[in-house]
Amino acid sequence: MKTLLEIVLKAFIGGLFVVAFALLAEAVQPKRFAGVFAAAPSVALGGLILTVVFKGDVEAARAARGMGAGALAFTAYCLVEVPALGRVKAVRGSAAALVVWFAVAAAIAFAVAS
Repeated sequence: MKTLLEIVLKAFIGGLFVVAFALLAEAVQPKRFAGVFAAAPSVALGGLILTVVFKGDVEAARAARGMGAGALAFTAYCLVEVPALGRVKAVRGSAAALVVWFAVAAAIAFAVAS
């Protein structure tokens, strides 16, 4: 029953944050910054709040570190993908960027685990 309650609360709070961040994105100028306030940060924030409530702050800190590592790896992906799309076709550029994403994520995971 606790797991079902946790799932329902995550869905509700995640949705609430998505709506809040969407409203914030509508108010931001220029509109190209609206993506910064997209669903991912709001769902992550809702998930972290519920992780603290149900599993404690130690587990939430672990989850937050994982989110930070994922964000760094995704930033590396974007830094490779944008120029790659201009030089090679979409499939090859995306494949190259995915390799970089996985390599950076693996390096961070290895560095944190050591």
